[in-house]
Amino acid sequence: MNIHPVEQTIREIDVFLSGEELHYYSVGRSDVTRIEACTKPGLHCNIPYVRVWKGDVCEAEFCQHNIIGVYFEPAGAA
Repeated sequence: MNIHPVEQTIREIDVFLSGEELHYYSVGRSDVTRIEACTKPGLHCNIPYVRVWKGDVCEAEFCQHNIIGVYFEPAGAA
């Protein structure tokens, strides 16, 4: 099975953490410099994750189960 990698620039994500309200991370706000898609090995497969960066520091990392929305830059905007 071929998995289509995310190649578009991510500008914002919405995440839900158990027992808390919806949180969002947006490039250019609260010192967020980049948001990137990645995978980490799971028990039986690779699991999609999204990392939130502030400069050279990974501020947060969320697996697909906590991600509610991923928003991409419009074509030609990045």
